[in-house]
Amino acid sequence: MIGIEDFDMSMCRDCGEQIAEARLEAVPDTIYCVNCADKNAEPFVARMIYSHKCDGEVFFAKGRENVRRLNREWSRAR
Repeated sequence: MIGIEDFDMSMCRDCGEQIAEARLEAVPDTIYCVNCADKNAEPFVARMIYSHKCDGEVFFAKGRENVRRLNREWSRAR
């Protein structure tokens, strides 16, 4: 049986490849290599939505569903 102490923290959880030492120094608690980090990252977006000609607000969204909703509202406001 494999215990938590047997798990190598320098291995990517997605692909199993070795995580680069420079990445581990920059982001010590990472569990993904550089190639897998983007596909496992939660999306984040910011959009400026204008309600009048020069009056606008910046909205931030995090997560797939919230990003989808903000992009829909942004495209309607354009």
